[in-house]
This record gives sequence, C-alpha cells and structure tokens, in this order.
Amino acid sequence: MKLLLVFTLAATVCPILADNANRSDEESSAIRESAAAFCTEVRRERIEGLPTPEQLQRLSSLITPELHSVIERARTLQQEQIRTQPDEKPDWIEGDLFSSLFEGVSTWGLGEVFTAPTVDATVKVDQTHAESQQDPVSWTDTLVFKRRGKRWLLNDIMMGGNSEFNADTTLRSRLPGGIKESQDHDSPDGKWRVTFVRAGDDLKRVTLTDKVGHSEPIVLFRDKTDWPCTFPTWLIWSPDGKMLALRPGDSPRFTSTLVFRLVDQKWTSVVFPEFYPAEKKTLAENGFHERDSLNDAEFWQDDKTLVIHYFGSFTNGDDGDGFDKLISVRIDDKGTASVVVSVDTPAGY
Repeated sequence: MKLLLVFTLAATVCPILADNANRSDEESSAIRESAAAFCTEVRRERIEGLPTPEQLQRLSSLITPELHSVIERARTLQQEQIRTQPDEKPDWIEGDLFSSLFEGVSTWGLGEVFTAPTVDATVKVDQTHAESQQDPVSWTDTLVFKRRGKRWLLNDIMMGGNSEFNADTTLRSRLPGGIKESQDHDSPDGKWRVTFVRAGDDLKRVTLTDKVGHSEPIVLFRDKTDWPCTFPTWLIWSPDGKMLALRPGDSPRFTSTLVFRLVDQKWTSVVFPEFYPAEKKTLAENGFHERDSLNDAEFWQDDKTLVIHYFGSFTNGDDGDGFDKLISVRIDDKGTASVVVSVDTPAGY
C-alpha cells in the first residue's frame, strides 16, 4: 500500500509541476513581449523630458493607468510653472526620464526576466549611449511590470546607471507623487509652505503653513523622544496635492510614516492599519522579538494609494524571521486606510 501511495502521489504531482512550469514559461514570455513593446515604442523617437501628448498616447496601452495619470499630472504642473514663472526653467522639460542617462539611449537589449506569484515582474534592460569620437556608455535599468487582467503593463523603472541625473532612483521618484522633499518647500499648487526645523543634524519639527490664509503653522511632526531624529526624513505629496506622507526617522532601526489629508481646507491625520498583526502575534508567542521596523513612504501609486516599503525583522537567539514588502495602502473618501495589496520587494529596490 505504501508503494502504491508513493506512485499515486508522483503521478499526481508531476503533471502539476509540469503545468506550473509551462505557465511560468508562458508568463515570462508575455512579460518579455510587454518589455520589448515598451522599449520599442519609447525609443521610436527621442523623448525630451515629459512625453508629448502624442507620445504619451502611443505609450498609454503599455503603461499602467496610474503611471499615465501621474505623467499627465506632471504636464499640468509644468504648464502652470511656465505660466507663473516664465523666466524660470520648468521641471521635466529636458533629459531622458525613462533611463538612467540624461542623454538617452542609443541601443538596448532585454536581459533577465523575473516573475513570482507575490512579486511585481521585472525585466532587465541593457542600454548603451554612443556618440561619435567618444567611448560608449553602458548600463542596466530594471523595468517593473504589474499584471492588469491578462496584460503586463509598465509601472516603474529602477534606474541602475551611474549618472547623477537618475542613478539609484526610479521613474516614479522623478514624477509627482514620488518626489521626496527633505528641505523647506511649497506644495505643488503653491498654497502651502512646509518647513523643517532642525537643531544641527537633529530634526525637531515639521510644520505646514497656509500661504494664502496666513494661519498658524500646523505641526505635522514634533520630536518628543530621547533619541534625536537624525535619520533621513522626507515628505511626499500625492499627485493631486490633497494628501501628504511624512516619513520621520526615529532611528536607523525604527522609522514611521505619517499621512495627512486635506478636508475643507483643514489637514487631518490618517490612522494607518497595522501590517501583518496575526503573523507578528505568532512570532511573539514563539519567543521572537522585534529587532527592526522600517515603514518608509516610497511613492503614491495614485491620488489615494500610498506605497510603503515595510521591513521588519524578528529574532529569537540565532533564529531570525521577518518581512520585506511593498505595501499599497488605500485611503478612501472618509479617511479610512486599508491594505489593498502587498508584494515582496524586488531585488535591487
């Protein structure tokens, strides 16, 4: 009976494994086709700064609706800058936003495709920029795809080159909803002033002031701990400017993200859900202690969805466990925040 059971299991499992392998191959081929289509279209002609409306229209079927919306928002802000500051160079007016190198791409070739059930798919793209009488420059960027229905659409690009223009950043970090502000600045619509109050390297306070109404500053963050806030701090506005995410660093091993939304010209805080409460409870019951907890605002996927890079590590003697996730948190019209998706953080992120 035992031998029969083993044979039966083998006969059942092998077709399943083969079917999964076939699905994986088909999926990788589909992702590669999407990557090839995007690279072909984006390199059809040089795109200087933001795509023109005609160029964006051609790219629209190859990128996520959220990324499309963010690019359109950037164009709106750019036009406003041109109108109000005609003597200043507006944002996103020059350079290749879709690669690491400001000067753009001469040739490209697709590399490794990575896909797994709980991770956004990625495709390496090897690129070269060449000019006459100069040595060519080569680098590798990583395209990030999300599955929408039966299609794979570009959602971001991780820049891997050494150029100061775009190295170690992402496409989204250059666009509205992804720009990490760490110094005093105005909101995208120019109505609010953000001020970072520091004592040396220590962050003491972050305030928000109504530039139009000239009301008293709103305190978004005040350091009340014995451990000074010296870890990098940044603020990210949602694309429409009606929400903001402030990431103060409590210490190198513990960070947090504070979110505020504008309701009737008043900024109110948003209560965030706890990430993986059941799993954390199980870890605690088995003697694991939290060693690190990083909750870092990365970018706004759209006007109401914030992507958090969450890293948590737990130890029990020599044993360790934890999380390394990109978590999308949706904030509804009532200000209720909930997790809508969580995926493993792509390698190299």
